[in-house]
Amino acid sequence: MYDIVIVGAGGMGRECCEVAQDVYGDDSRYRVKGFLSDVPGVLDGFDVPPLLAPIRDYEVQPQDRFVLAIGDVPGRRKVAEQLLARGARFLRLVHPTAHVFKSASLGEGVIVFPQAFVGANAHIGDFCLINCHAGCGHDVVMGRFTEQAPYSTISGKAKIGEECFFAVHSVVAPGTVIGDRVVVSQGSTVSHRTPDDTLIAGVPGKRLRHIVAKV
Repeated sequence: MYDIVIVGAGGMGRECCEVAQDVYGDDSRYRVKGFLSDVPGVLDGFDVPPLLAPIRDYEVQPQDRFVLAIGDVPGRRKVAEQLLARGARFLRLVHPTAHVFKSASLGEGVIVFPQAFVGANAHIGDFCLINCHAGCGHDVVMGRFTEQAPYSTISGKAKIGEECFFAVHSVVAPGTVIGDRVVVSQGSTVSHRTPDDTLIAGVPGKRLRHIVAKV
């Protein structure tokens, strides 16, 4: 028996819990054990598995399999690294309604939500999240901890750095190279090489400002 532990208990956590139930609901080897969150009472009023402990206090068990359900990109990396250092093992979740080509590769902890698309020979790095109706084209290379919001599109042969965020209905043109920690705002397009730590907005997308990393 494997115990699925959802890391994060906000809206993203509750959604990931349902994705996990859709993926593993018919597999008697798995059960959703509960959630980890540092926010007391965050699950009050919701009919979901229990809140187990704060993330920092939870003692990792050999049978635990974790799902990283934190929407904040820097926070995803911080929490994942803390748990990995304590021996955590993370599940890869692909919803049954998503279409992932057999030639695509998905790293540890990747989550692909309902109706999402991952194209042929795409390489999705560890702990990336591809949300509902998001598309990731053929031969895309996506760096670790990058997140696609619903209806965002990354076109074929684009190269995406680590810890990027693509907001709702954003579009990356074919073959575009994007650095680390880039944020593309809602409804924006990117068709040119984009340096690290940049906020892009508009159609065509323009660099609005440099993003200062949180310490």
